[in-house]
Amino acid sequence: AQESGSSMQMVEPSSCVNISGEAPLAKEVNEWRVLHGTGLKNIRSICDSNFRLKLAGSGATWKDAGRSVGTPLYGFGIYLAESITKADEYAEPVSEGDAGDLGCHVVLLCRVVGGMCR
Repeated sequence: AQESGSSMQMVEPSSCVNISGEAPLAKEVNEWRVLHGTGLKNIRSICDSNFRLKLAGSGATWKDAGRSVGTPLYGFGIYLAESITKADEYAEPVSEGDAGDLGCHVVLLCRVVGGMCR
């Protein structure tokens, strides 16, 4: 929809599109579907106990030799992507389990609330 008296046009990003058979997203709170690339073990942990901010910096970050936690490029937090081509940069291959899954990379599809954005 185009704003009256303005040449700006509002565009609905793909992360805001509703999916048939799923509850609709709440646009009034900027609810989105975004992707989190990681390993299968981490995905299972996230599904079991949600994202844990205390683990921020322990994933795909620059780490000094011998350290398990580093400094994330954009600060400590949970990194989510609208594009699979960004999320897959952090996805890890499946290394155990069903033979058909071995070598496949996994990402987590997340339904998140962005809140009030400017």
